[in-house]
Amino acid sequence: MLLVGQVRPRLHVSVVVFTDGEQDSRKMINWKVLDNVPLLLYILALKTFLLCLGFAGVKIYQSRRAEEALRRQRAEERRLQEAPGRLKED
Repeated sequence: MLLVGQVRPRLHVSVVVFTDGEQDSRKMINWKVLDNVPLLLYILALKTFLLCLGFAGVKIYQSRRAEEALRRQRAEERRLQEAPGRLKED
């Protein structure tokens, strides 16, 4: 239990790192790195959102282009169906 004015001791954790066959290399974990995690998560969320918007924009562009091509094709078919009737009238 902490009383007013007391400071909680910092937690020190040692991790054994095996490098080049040395088993006694000890390094401290840098806990200050974890201060940047929320910022990195916000950046990841923003990047994901922008990527989704990009894919949605491409999908809309492709669907409009496909609709325009279908509209042109139907108009050409209608024109060709009406063309024999015109030839008979001439």
